[in-house]
Amino acid sequence: MRKRTGNRYSYTVLLACSLVIAASVQVTGFVRAETNENDICQEIRLKSAVNTDWVSCAENEMGRTSGSADGTEKDFVKGTASGLRTGPEQEADREPVAFQADTSYFDDALFIGDSRTVGLSEYGDLGNAEVVADSGMNVHEIFDKNFVTRSGEKKSLERILSENRFGKIYLMLGINELGYDFDYTVAKYGKLVEKLQETQPDALIFLQANLHVTAGKSAASGIYNNENIDRFNQAVKQLADNRKLYYLDVNELFDDETGSLSEAYTADNAHVLGIYYADWVEWLLEHGYR
Repeated sequence: MRKRTGNRYSYTVLLACSLVIAASVQVTGFVRAETNENDICQEIRLKSAVNTDWVSCAENEMGRTSGSADGTEKDFVKGTASGLRTGPEQEADREPVAFQADTSYFDDALFIGDSRTVGLSEYGDLGNAEVVADSGMNVHEIFDKNFVTRSGEKKSLERILSENRFGKIYLMLGINELGYDFDYTVAKYGKLVEKLQETQPDALIFLQANLHVTAGKSAASGIYNNENIDRFNQAVKQLADNRKLYYLDVNELFDDETGSLSEAYTADNAHVLGIYYADWVEWLLEHGYR
């Protein structure tokens, strides 16, 4: 009898130990699974810190979309499937879209230029745009002069830029600089563009090509000729990134078959007649971006 009791006691102890071990294994596995899930949740939160539109791990068990029939792991963070981005980051990377605009497009625009821009302002309809332009103006003197603003007050370009927020800036300078050192002028033009970007970071900047002169005027001048104009225009074009800086060449509207300003559009071989500035403005509106 004593021997049988001992065996029964040993069996009972062994059974109890087995149950304890089994329970420990189950608990350990649960803790590990919970830990792994928490680790994944934490990783998702870290990766999604820049995007407030992420889905909690409670709704996406172990990275799987809740309610998903096939349990696939796509869309484990809302809005980030296949590398897609949403919110401000996506908006910042969005490329502007070209469209046909109306005159209201110029309501938040600034035009900077020389006598050609003066012509656009006087003979074309620029709506409520601000215009900073003068005959003979160039990149070397653009910050030295006060301009009459729409309010009637005279202000420098620097002050105008500091007091306003523009959505678009149209820049057309270069014809009056052809007598200066080319590299020096290009560098000054680039500095002007940098200044515009710095003071108006949200604006689309349109770099307008300089208008050609007629073939006769081009042949008669060693400085103000179409070869030099094209050289400068190409340097301007290199600055464009087609995201915030756009290059616009209106010469396609007024050139003849030789690539010179058509004599049918001009009286002085360098500027278009007043009636054609309206066509120029319409051309600009056909090349709007938003």
